[in-house]
Amino acid sequence: MTSFTTKELALHAVRLASDKGGEDIRLLQMPKGNGVCDFCVVVSGRSDRQVHAIVDEIYRFCKRHKVPHHPVEGESGWMLIDCIDVIVHAFDEDKRALYDIDHVWTLARQVAYEKDLKTLIDPDKATT
Repeated sequence: MTSFTTKELALHAVRLASDKGGEDIRLLQMPKGNGVCDFCVVVSGRSDRQVHAIVDEIYRFCKRHKVPHHPVEGESGWMLIDCIDVIVHAFDEDKRALYDIDHVWTLARQVAYEKDLKTLIDPDKATT
């Protein structure tokens, strides 16, 4: 079993979404004590098929590394993975524009993740 901090798990979700061609990826750090999660990842796919591929990749990562999670939720255009302290929202472009979830949490802080991704070790490729 691999152990991740909540930030590392959020960064892996960002990495996997990006690897599957996800667009306009945002990593939001939620305010402490919000009762929902520590980090929220919001990503767009160009089609339902791509949204499903993004969600499936992150879900399989969680299963492989025994990350606690709930079953995938959602429907056409918006899917959600709840990994307890990290929640991933994957949208098609129309649903993301409609729900404007990026702006729901006004107290959330957008995290600049690019530098952290460069040093993030992929546990599926790490040598032991």
